Amino acid sequence: DRLLAAWMRTEYKLAPSIEVESKEVGKTENDSPTTHNQLGLINGVVVPCSLNILGVVLFLWLPWALGQAGAGQLLGMFILGETQTVVTVLSLSAIISNGTMKGGGSYFMISRSLGPELGGAMGFLFYISYAVSATFYAAGFGKEVQQTWFPDDANAWGGFFLTFCSSAALLIVLIIALIGAQLFTKINVALFAVQFGSIFIALGTIFFGSPKNSENGWQSSTLRDNWKSGYTDDSACSGGTCNFQKVFAIIFPAVTGIMEGANLSGDLKDPSRDIGRGTLMAVGMAFMVYILLIVAFGGGFRREVLIKNETVFQEACVNEYVVVIGILVSTSSSALGAIFGGSRVLQALARDEIFPGTKWLGRGTAKGDEPWVAVIFTWAIAQLCAFIGGLDVIAPIISTFFCLSYACCNLACLLVSISGTPNFRPRFRYFSWHTCLFGVVLNIFIMFFLNVIYATASLVLMFLIFGYLVYKAPTTTWGDVRQALMYHQVRKYLLRLDARKQHGKTWRPSVLLLINSLNEPLIEFCNHLKKGGLYVVGNVVLGTRFDRLTATADRMKQALADYIVDENLKAFPAVAVGGNARTAYQNLMLTSGLGAMSPNTVVVPFIENLMGRSRLISAEERKKRYVNDSKRQSQVFREFTVQLEKKEYDASNFLDASVTTTNDFVNLIADARTLSKNVLVTRNFDKLIPQHIKDCKTIDIWLLEESCIETWEAFERQALLMAELAHILLRNKVWGSRCLVRVLLPVSELEENDESKREDTKEDSQRGSNRITRSGSLAMGIRGSTDDCSPQRAMLAERLFQARFDIGKVEIIPIGHLESSEASKDGLVFKDKKKVESTFQPILTAEKLNQLVKQFSENTLLALLPMPWLPGHVPEEECTQYYQLLNKISVGLPACAFLSESDHSIMSREI
Repeated sequence: DRLLAAWMRTEYKLAPSIEVESKEVGKTENDSPTTHNQLGLINGVVVPCSLNILGVVLFLWLPWALGQAGAGQLLGMFILGETQTVVTVLSLSAIISNGTMKGGGSYFMISRSLGPELGGAMGFLFYISYAVSATFYAAGFGKEVQQTWFPDDANAWGGFFLTFCSSAALLIVLIIALIGAQLFTKINVALFAVQFGSIFIALGTIFFGSPKNSENGWQSSTLRDNWKSGYTDDSACSGGTCNFQKVFAIIFPAVTGIMEGANLSGDLKDPSRDIGRGTLMAVGMAFMVYILLIVAFGGGFRREVLIKNETVFQEACVNEYVVVIGILVSTSSSALGAIFGGSRVLQALARDEIFPGTKWLGRGTAKGDEPWVAVIFTWAIAQLCAFIGGLDVIAPIISTFFCLSYACCNLACLLVSISGTPNFRPRFRYFSWHTCLFGVVLNIFIMFFLNVIYATASLVLMFLIFGYLVYKAPTTTWGDVRQALMYHQVRKYLLRLDARKQHGKTWRPSVLLLINSLNEPLIEFCNHLKKGGLYVVGNVVLGTRFDRLTATADRMKQALADYIVDENLKAFPAVAVGGNARTAYQNLMLTSGLGAMSPNTVVVPFIENLMGRSRLISAEERKKRYVNDSKRQSQVFREFTVQLEKKEYDASNFLDASVTTTNDFVNLIADARTLSKNVLVTRNFDKLIPQHIKDCKTIDIWLLEESCIETWEAFERQALLMAELAHILLRNKVWGSRCLVRVLLPVSELEENDESKREDTKEDSQRGSNRITRSGSLAMGIRGSTDDCSPQRAMLAERLFQARFDIGKVEIIPIGHLESSEASKDGLVFKDKKKVESTFQPILTAEKLNQLVKQFSENTLLALLPMPWLPGHVPEEECTQYYQLLNKISVGLPACAFLSESDHSIMSREI
């Protein structure tokens, strides 16, 4: 009972990783404002969206478009445009109802769903669209003021009068924007009332009065006459004949503006609930208004009046100033919305530090988090554009930017939907992946339908920014859909990758490196060696308390992951735990990889001075060896090593600090062989420096048994792995352009009367000579012999030809013959004689082989040697002898590796 009561009283806290967005790039908890604006559904979403959708296009271009396209086609244009916006709003509503929506509108949504690269590219284009749009709306405001009240002053002040009017409008917008969102919404409500009043006064006059230039008021017969299209030549259509495409491009801005509510997401009380509902309400209301206007003007005016009379909307009202006020309200509210929306997108981009050096643009006020710096910056761009003028040429590209933004919104919802992420549970349910896909296709289609050239330019610009951000964007932990999609696809194909179906034709090395230090060229060597295979950088943590071991292992794995990123390695980190070194490394080899994607080759660095060691490396030694001696070592790993020095964790060591006895080291190699892994024991890789690779040098393959070339099976078992790895290194651009491969075969000198062996190899000698003739790249040479067609050389050439290897040079090295009794004492054995029958007698001792390699491979870059035979379990008393054997062979050599091949096939001679 007491235990249960204690458990019931336990307080559980959420892990730091659950605090969504609290640790975003460029923003910390202390940076968050003290208060936010609390805008509601109507004043925060419905009114801004409605004002922007029912904008200046309605007053200036709708009657003209009706006269050109007819009521039927114009209604079709609006149905097409509103379908585009509705499916986009459905996707928008789904995404923003799946979590907390913050400031930044569409940029925030796209970046958190598709990643900072695509989100940043679209955010930049979206911001430019708003900044330039503010100039257009202000120019429209100034032109209406000039034409209505100063018709004779168009060229006054040297043509600067129109710019003055536009600048005055931008200044008023700037003042309102600096005061804040509360004033913005209050003014918007008043503008909304005036604008809708103007529209409904015009509708009432047309339906129930006698508007000017209308013969008999509204008539259904007039509507029937205006139902079909009547396209004419017009300057608005680039001086040519108008058509459906050109008219649709002109009125398309009348169906945009659905992101105005989303842009104020940081100022809304409940953005996840209100943005979707409010935007759908605004779109539906605008569509009904457009239908009423089409019906009203279609039945109230003849086609000629609609096309030629630019002031027909003003003349439709009881007083022309009603519509003038409506136009001024539309332009000013749209300019205000552009400054407000664009500055909030810029603030979000700056706070995320998507583009370097822009963090200062993300500052906000303590009350309401008003982006005053971004507002001034956006106003400055708009004002500069007003001074430059002549922006009509690039105006159509703004529409393509909006189409791209809508397409990305649909794409984000589509990818999240099909990824199967369990945490995608939006409260808005009226969507499916079919509607998202339809939205993507429809937006891309409309973008190219409007203008192919501008659509292509927009995509090129977006991909250029995207490519820049791929390299420059900061690392984020936003949980975008890319990780979910990659996980889904990798899992699907990993299940299809059946280890039972692996074949020698498709073999490639997958490397598990047991790291010994972080500054060795061995790490980079393994990165070159993998050739598209798996590369795992592995380490172990030793101890007896599992709770502390796992904590240390997690931190070590994260530190290795950071190091891999810092060094630009294509590798995965892996850390295993165990009570002793052998158990821990067994666990590491057993658990590395997943399914068929598992390491098939284990790289074990040779441990120097292992004899007599019986303790772990001290903290001071570890700091000296792994911190101070490596300039390439990542800072995060240095800090981690210092933490280890302070004994904050259990003992975590690299290979030479974990493996302290010859028994552990030799049986580690034996364990890898037992697991059917290829094994490389490497030594002297500190000599493999980049400067040496730049010089033209060789990769030497040492074949230490004459019997390995007698048959293909013997060659495959003892020499093929070395040749395969050398071939892989040559295909790497670092090695291949400056290195060539030599094959060296020490042979015993034949007795003069030993004719039987010559007869046995006569047939192979003839075939080998033919291979030599046909292989122009194969330079053959014999040291200490004048027999240019030696049987050994011929057989070796035959095996290399069968394996399809391009070898730069082959050298046959005759050495003095040793008596069998002498060789049996100290000679090297490279295979299990209990399993493989052979009459071969060892001819080399460890010391002699060391001298031989030093003599012939003195200037080589890398020497590959077969590993002396090792059973699955080595008794403790023999481990020291085996360690001494490897030490005697490799001491003083250039970079070298002992190779032991598994029983699995690594090559096929079949097609």
